[in-house]
Amino acid sequence: MIKKVIAYLLFIVLVPALFAACAPRSEAARQNEAGTYAADNSNPTDYSSFVGKDIAVITGSITYRTVERIGANPVYYSDASAAAEDVRRGRVDGYLTTLSASRVMASSLGSDIFEVAEVPKELFSAEIGGISHDQTVIDSFDAFLSTVKSDGTLAEMASRWFSDSFDLDTPMPEIYNSGENGTLEIAITADSLPYSYIGAGGQYSGFSIELALRFAAYESRTPVFAEMNFIGIIPYIVSQKADISLGSIGITEERKQSVLFTEPYYEEQHGILTLRHGVAPDQTAAAGGGFIAYLKTAIERNLLTDNRWKMILDGLGVTMIISFFAQIFGTAFGCFICFVLTRKNRFIRRLGDIYCGLIHGTPIVVLLMITYYIIFGSSQISNVLVAVAAFTMIMGAGIAGNLKGAIDTIDPVEIEAARSIGFSAFGAFIAVTLPQAIRRALPGYTKGFVELVKATAIVGYIAIQDMTRAGDIIRSRTYDAYFPLLFVAAIYLIVTTICIQSFKLIIKKAGVGESQ
Repeated sequence: MIKKVIAYLLFIVLVPALFAACAPRSEAARQNEAGTYAADNSNPTDYSSFVGKDIAVITGSITYRTVERIGANPVYYSDASAAAEDVRRGRVDGYLTTLSASRVMASSLGSDIFEVAEVPKELFSAEIGGISHDQTVIDSFDAFLSTVKSDGTLAEMASRWFSDSFDLDTPMPEIYNSGENGTLEIAITADSLPYSYIGAGGQYSGFSIELALRFAAYESRTPVFAEMNFIGIIPYIVSQKADISLGSIGITEERKQSVLFTEPYYEEQHGILTLRHGVAPDQTAAAGGGFIAYLKTAIERNLLTDNRWKMILDGLGVTMIISFFAQIFGTAFGCFICFVLTRKNRFIRRLGDIYCGLIHGTPIVVLLMITYYIIFGSSQISNVLVAVAAFTMIMGAGIAGNLKGAIDTIDPVEIEAARSIGFSAFGAFIAVTLPQAIRRALPGYTKGFVELVKATAIVGYIAIQDMTRAGDIIRSRTYDAYFPLLFVAAIYLIVTTICIQSFKLIIKKAGVGESQ
């Protein structure tokens, strides 16, 4: 088993990396290296040159409107790192985001390769504010905002976080908070530079984070951050999961119909991250220096810096907790559903069929979000418990179908024989049917757990930092589109391989032969 794990790890992480580092360069890339293509730093790209081209935008943001005003085609992405990587590869012509974020990204990714095309304010200029479901929180924040505006604190913050010399490792100021008035739940994203991101030491950092910390101190409430994708922020607030969200959310009339906005605390315009003039997309498609250099750099940036490997480890723990408890409760629930499916009463049996049909016919991610935003929409229970509940219902339907199928394979003659020697119907089921059904259902049951572990990768949609989400956060900080994904894939493969091999031993001990 250990040899298989090592082989999988090499295949998932090392082989693609080796290919990326050592693959032959295209003619365009070779010409670029030879100087045929040279980055032109003196002739910045104008926004009007993107007419009719493809521009990446983040799903759920209002940036698509600016893209349409420019006359370009919006291409939707779930995270900034994927969008930036596709700009690098030439799959899209640019990535439109806030001007401040695009400048930070260009600097981080390499100002000799990337540049920013500034979008005029007449095409987009939006006031940025916070959102909440509670008017009391809005009023309190507006009073706080008035204070930090009048004493110059807000202007000083803006000068630090939105300056051209901004550094991603800028330390957060020390802000005293007595916390005597309870907690303040704050919804954020971790990939909205320079508003909110993972900074030095793996801590949340950015303009909005500092603003949130100052507001929490003003309220004497301990801040508790819930990190999620941008698309989940407004549903999270609407379902009253958090008190407030402070980030790069543009104030629009359409959004005002769903949530309450604070007074604006910054005015933002848009910028387009794009390759500099003369830089061919292939130039950045593969890292130079060979495989060993690539691997060393990738491990240093993505895992060792700020102990980012701990995020993966913590995420793995969350993944396994959800999987373990969902399997336990799903087993109990599945047995109940199986009981319903095997009843002679047609109405009761039909209810079980309908339930299983609904679960099997709906995508898992949709079921998860229905559970979170609708079934437990007004509940304050832990997000992890909500995920456990959702996967319990999903696993219950699968286990019920598997167990019922195994029961149906039992020869009725064996049951009749048991009844003929004095067993009751229930006694015959316990002594004859159930043991054989469990043995026959066991292979499918163990495969179901492996599938469950992989399915939990979607829990990031409901603000849970599992292993997949941890990888996404690392990508948002390093903009390395490959290594975090490959590393997370390798961890999943190792975990599932261990589970598969362990279950094979269990099945062997249970005496389930190949003929069954």
